[in-house]
Amino acid sequence: MKHKTNDRGRFYTTEDLGAKRSVTPEGFLVCQDVPIARTGMQLYTDQEVPLDAINGEIRIERLPDEVFRQETIASFEGKAVTVEHPNEFVTPENWQQLAIGTVQNVRRGEGIQNDLLIADLVITDAKAIEYVNKSLPEVSAGYEAAYEQTEPGRGVQRDIVGNHVALVERGRAGPRCSIQDEEPKMKKRSFWDRLMTAVKAKDADAVKEELESMDSDETEEEKAEREKKEAAKTGDSIATLAATVDALSKTVAKLVKDAESDETEEEKKAREAKEKTGDTVLEAETAQSNTEAQGKVLSGDSLKAVISRAEILAPGASIKTSDGKAAVADVEGHMRAALEKADKALVDPFLAGREIKALTGDALHSVFTGAAELARAQNNRQAARAAATKDFGPASSVAALNARNREFWANRSAR
Repeated sequence: MKHKTNDRGRFYTTEDLGAKRSVTPEGFLVCQDVPIARTGMQLYTDQEVPLDAINGEIRIERLPDEVFRQETIASFEGKAVTVEHPNEFVTPENWQQLAIGTVQNVRRGEGIQNDLLIADLVITDAKAIEYVNKSLPEVSAGYEAAYEQTEPGRGVQRDIVGNHVALVERGRAGPRCSIQDEEPKMKKRSFWDRLMTAVKAKDADAVKEELESMDSDETEEEKAEREKKEAAKTGDSIATLAATVDALSKTVAKLVKDAESDETEEEKKAREAKEKTGDTVLEAETAQSNTEAQGKVLSGDSLKAVISRAEILAPGASIKTSDGKAAVADVEGHMRAALEKADKALVDPFLAGREIKALTGDALHSVFTGAAELARAQNNRQAARAAATKDFGPASSVAALNARNREFWANRSAR
């Protein structure tokens, strides 16, 4: 039922569905203040970025100066909203098939959200509107970026340029980047969260402090009832409470130990990675609703070869990446982008009248590889061209050189 007509900042809406969702007169869905990306450490694979990995994984730092760069913020303005990440980036040719809305009013968050890139999403597709209202999905940015290695297994993301924002089941940036329906607030850690952290750290003093402060989470009624009961007890209650606290500490320690002993190797590896980096979501879940978005398997070495050839054809090319899941980079898109930017004299001999955007699979790979190798050969020829040189001193004949040699040895014998 329409109950309110309002002007939510930049949007005129006629119905509120929640604190952050409203409907325009046409029925479009406006989702305001949606975090679409964040700063901090995120985990990638060597199938996504061309850096040296450790056990196939690379930790990439997303610095505030890069995420909130003026060009990066502007690059997401007006871009497409999609359902899951498409196989290829959104272009004018595939916009109608992929776009279900637009990204607007992109800016840096404030206060406790100052590590987030915020935007308003206008969803214009009926099925997508139904999906958002039912699921309040997480969101994930699709973008191009350059990568700088700082050490094996670690790197920094540079020159981020947005292409789209996808609605996903689980994004790499975690649940903070999702369509939300309430004002952001600081989450208070529960007693059990604090206690488990202290137990895992084997900090006896912290465990004792948390156990002694158990009553701090009580309501006023619970506190009054407890104090009333304690007042009626004898001095033996103190010993009983101490024994209870000691038993509880041992039980918690045993639970933690048992939980860790039941871990699989994969679970143990994931837990240790999270404890090391402090990241809440290191590996994003592969989307199940769109199997076409999962991509192809590509080794890190193969990706590096593509990046190397692309650099020969079009120096400075960026890598297409998404924060939706640990999937391969958009290799075909990267090949096409390099071919589009390259000198036509290098590419045309291999196209045979075909258009670059129409190439796929082996045909695209053949044209890309051939053009890159032709560029490499031309570069090598230019580097190998002989330059004119001159010897120092006057030219000498063979007879003159022999005379000087005889004179030299004659002088040596006379000594």
